[in-house]
Amino acid sequence: MRTKYQTKRRAFLRVTAGTAGLTVLFPTLGETVSRAAEARGKKRSKAESDKVTADLDAKSRQFVTIGKKDCQFVHLMVKTAQAKNVLELGTGYGFATIWMGLALEETGGNLTTVEILADRAQAARKHVAEAGLSERVTFKDGDAHQVVPTLAGPFDFVFLNADKDGLMDYFQKLYPKKLLPGGLLVAFGAILRQEKMKDYLEMITKHPDFDTVGVSATLEDGFAVSYRRRA
Repeated sequence: MRTKYQTKRRAFLRVTAGTAGLTVLFPTLGETVSRAAEARGKKRSKAESDKVTADLDAKSRQFVTIGKKDCQFVHLMVKTAQAKNVLELGTGYGFATIWMGLALEETGGNLTTVEILADRAQAARKHVAEAGLSERVTFKDGDAHQVVPTLAGPFDFVFLNADKDGLMDYFQKLYPKKLLPGGLLVAFGAILRQEKMKDYLEMITKHPDFDTVGVSATLEDGFAVSYRRRA
């Protein structure tokens, strides 16, 4: 008998097959952060990066907003895209924020992150400071639907991890002026919260300016990764 989860996962792969369906698995957390980087002129050693991610892994078990392997995936995507100006909607407790911040040490970029819940925003600031990434990250408190129009942009990488039924509104506020051609939109929750994201997933997979692929790093939940075509 097919479980409810298996049904959602199969449906996700069908919905996001506008370009392709893909499952991605990653190695250990320490292996992912394997290079030193420049951060405001101070070089972080591999040992320092590994300590940050090890501490992060231990602490993150207290929080369940986004898991290690999903953070690894976002980290790798930021580096692969060589992103310089990243936007995160839905800071949570700051764990994906830290992973992206470590990637941006390598690319020389910066991150703006928006969180509506004050307790989470406060915890995220603490975690980012402990990781030594405060100068790399700009925090914005408040409702992202109201904050996004105030941001200058444009961004070359946007991580969508806020309210899933608000994705269409975020897209309309970001596209076309605040997402660069060649930029990526990465939306998390596309399996477990597929129903709330249905309108967004259907729109983005059919949009003539985007190529979209469904990716799962854990076989539990997944991402809709959308690339804005340059021409």
